[in-house]
Amino acid sequence: MPRSGNPDDYGRSPEPEDPNFRGQESSRRSGVGRRIQDLADPLKWIGISLLGTYVATAVAAALPVKLMDPIWINRICGSIRGGVSFPLIAMALIMIGAYLQRTGKEPPMVTNFRRLCSWAALGFLLMIPLQSWAGQKLINLAVQNQQARIQPAQTALRAVYAATNAEELLNAIRIIPGAPPKIGGRFDEPVPKVRERLISEIEPQVLKQKEQLKQVTGEIRRDSIINIVKDGFVALFSALAFSAIGRSKPNKPTFLQRLFGTPRTPEMEELANLFDESEQI
Repeated sequence: MPRSGNPDDYGRSPEPEDPNFRGQESSRRSGVGRRIQDLADPLKWIGISLLGTYVATAVAAALPVKLMDPIWINRICGSIRGGVSFPLIAMALIMIGAYLQRTGKEPPMVTNFRRLCSWAALGFLLMIPLQSWAGQKLINLAVQNQQARIQPAQTALRAVYAATNAEELLNAIRIIPGAPPKIGGRFDEPVPKVRERLISEIEPQVLKQKEQLKQVTGEIRRDSIINIVKDGFVALFSALAFSAIGRSKPNKPTFLQRLFGTPRTPEMEELANLFDESEQI
């Protein structure tokens, strides 16, 4: 008896394969490959252009070079942090372009870029203490500038307190902020009385300036510490992003996977061994 399910058992010969169908299938695959290539190449070059833009911006911010200058360090760190999305997006585009090409092997250019990402991750980690040091130096500099604003009035007040005769009192009056430098003449009142009146006028102003200085310096320290903490987190997350991309060789774990000990499947281990053997050959 003929078996159901097998067309040949019913005496029907298989239909001959249409050669046009094979040609259409091959043409369709070729067209898909061209479209993928047309997409992969622009992605790669857009990524390279973004990397070039980022490097040019960072180099421009670093010129002129002033090592150990907190202002220069703060400027260059700010430029690197502010444009960190450029290299991350660039690497994503380059890797997507390489994946779409499906060459079966990671292109050497992608491998080199991913190695640089490992160094970039380390650089962002080192940036955290560096920018914190520069930020603290800038805080101290800003506080010193604010203190310098009331220094002349404090100096004049001390000179008035120390004056014991008319000449010393005149010299003290000359250094009072806003007083004419060539003031002279005689006092119509005794020196102690003039001195007490000057003290009663200058001292409240100095105390008021000190209170304002205390408030201003407090705001400077608070805002600066907030910025230092924020910049530290930006650098930390940037390091994590680069460590998720960076690795030394294809089919090797990334820096982030090594850090957190991400387990590798047997398939990944086999691919890594095959790659190592091919490199040795």
